[in-house]
Amino acid sequence: MNVTVVGIGAMGGGMARALLESNATKIVVGYDRNEQAVERFFNETSAVSKQSPAGIPKSLSDAISTDTNVVVISLVNEIQCDEVCFGGSTNLLSLLPKGSCVVLTSTVTATWAKRADATFRAEGICFVDCPISGGPARAREGDLTLMASGEVESLTFSRSILDALARDVHIIQGGAGAGSTVKCVHQLLAGVHICVAAEAMGRFSFNGMVS
Repeated sequence: MNVTVVGIGAMGGGMARALLESNATKIVVGYDRNEQAVERFFNETSAVSKQSPAGIPKSLSDAISTDTNVVVISLVNEIQCDEVCFGGSTNLLSLLPKGSCVVLTSTVTATWAKRADATFRAEGICFVDCPISGGPARAREGDLTLMASGEVESLTFSRSILDALARDVHIIQGGAGAGSTVKCVHQLLAGVHICVAAEAMGRFSFNGMVS
């Protein structure tokens, strides 16, 4: 697979480096609007034969070619994802070849994931709604937990890349949007547990049980 990772910050940068070391990839290109992040990634990995021979990508169009098989998106929010996928005159929808695949690891709403899936697939591009759990260290080691959803052909096509990124790949039934729904529930449960733990510690402290 020839893979481009869009968004190479703490998480995306770790995932891109893990992909460079994977047998599932042939070429790995890292792209970010932060030019320093792109230069740092390219310079740190320039000795790896899988790095793009075209040099440092200066734009999204530089990072995508007719040979691109998979794009992994790791951006901060839904607004950024929408802009990269569909915004302006230069976006993934217009640049990616038919038969390629978009793997979205960012946290977005299920509604957006469903719309993105329908839009990409209408153009012959697979889409995987695949939110992640785990920090930068686990991303670098290819040890994340993935909650992947989408059409069967999309999941099958991207499976080797998903396995390269994760220790656990959970396939969520229900099509694109189901993964984002599970991630939302996951975040709510995590928040509830933090609040409950804080409440418990506060009560223990108030009663003199914690010094």
